[in-house]
Amino acid sequence: MSTTAHSDLGSIDLADPRVWDGGPPYALFKRLQREDPVHFSPQRSAPEEGGFWSITRFDDVRAVSRDHKTFSSEKRGIFHFDDIGVPLDIQRLQMISMDPPRHDRLKALVIKAFTPQRVAEHEAHIRQIIGHVLDGVADKKQFDLVAEVARPIPARVIGSFLGTPPEDDAKLVYWTNVFTAFEDPAIREQWSDTAAIVTEVIEYVNGLIEQRRQNPQDDLITALMNAEVDGEKLNELELATFFILLMSAGNDSTRATYSATMLELLRNPELLAQLREKPELIDAAVEEGLRCYPAFAFMARAATRDVEMHGKTIKEGDRVLLWYLASNRDETAFDNPDTFDITRPGLADKHQAFGGRGRHFCLGANLARLELKLWIEQTLKRFPDLQLDGEPTRVRALFLNQYNSIPVRRTS
Repeated sequence: MSTTAHSDLGSIDLADPRVWDGGPPYALFKRLQREDPVHFSPQRSAPEEGGFWSITRFDDVRAVSRDHKTFSSEKRGIFHFDDIGVPLDIQRLQMISMDPPRHDRLKALVIKAFTPQRVAEHEAHIRQIIGHVLDGVADKKQFDLVAEVARPIPARVIGSFLGTPPEDDAKLVYWTNVFTAFEDPAIREQWSDTAAIVTEVIEYVNGLIEQRRQNPQDDLITALMNAEVDGEKLNELELATFFILLMSAGNDSTRATYSATMLELLRNPELLAQLREKPELIDAAVEEGLRCYPAFAFMARAATRDVEMHGKTIKEGDRVLLWYLASNRDETAFDNPDTFDITRPGLADKHQAFGGRGRHFCLGANLARLELKLWIEQTLKRFPDLQLDGEPTRVRALFLNQYNSIPVRRTS
């Protein structure tokens, strides 16, 4: 179904997988921004979920992000489904699906682990992790940039922050897929009983906590088990869901943006040459990668009251999707928004890859930036002869803006 064939935007359902067959529908988003900035999709594939409103303009995404009283993260969670295989009540135990004041108290428990200073202390270790993974493909003529490079690195980086051992990384990536890639049929076939997996995670986290009781460490597991909110320690389900959130955010985010940014560079040899000549531009390449290819296509909110926006009435309880895929390419916010431009000024303070600057602004932004910088830097240095070796494939999911596979080869 070609989106350009539709003169009537009202008939378009953004939840229809066919709209996404050729990748994100950027041209459609541009039309929505200009002609229908608050667009309703009936979500015909899951009528029991109700539809959703799409917010696509940069300024509107920012305004909704900052108004948690009108647009709640807690009421219906952050996805376009209530039923992701994990009940809403359990989703709401995660900080990202909470509203203030509890959200703010929980965030305060972990934010100090992600300050620029604390993140900088991990730089040598992150370099070591990246180097070790790149060593693993150094002798290969052909490899998959996603499976062999993009998956293992963030898994080990966030694992080192949490305090999980390297041999558990593959299991943590698997659990991450369960909770964020629930739409992709190829991934969903791997599991069927989410409740059983929640139990597995609880048992795993309980095991880690037992170890820390005997031998406390300077890691997030130790910090969480000792933390108190409103005078009470987190219970085992709260600890498990907090763990899943940090693990998912650490895995999905940098994996997605690294893969898409490297693909952009491989498709544009002149950009690659520019970065090799001026490595000081890698920071800008990271920011432009985050802008053009945010890891999460959207975050959802739900209206706490009837509210008017651009002539539409969003009813109390209606789901609202904040489309970072669209807002980061809004022509009123960025010149030539579809061009990957590493000379673009002031990017770090502008794009919405980490959220729209509200209460839910990503607490791991400092870590993501450092990780991506070191990762792209080392990839370019180690593999100056890297080329695409086939057609990349994408994760088939509305929420995740990710590649499944990017085949590459070395020419020398």
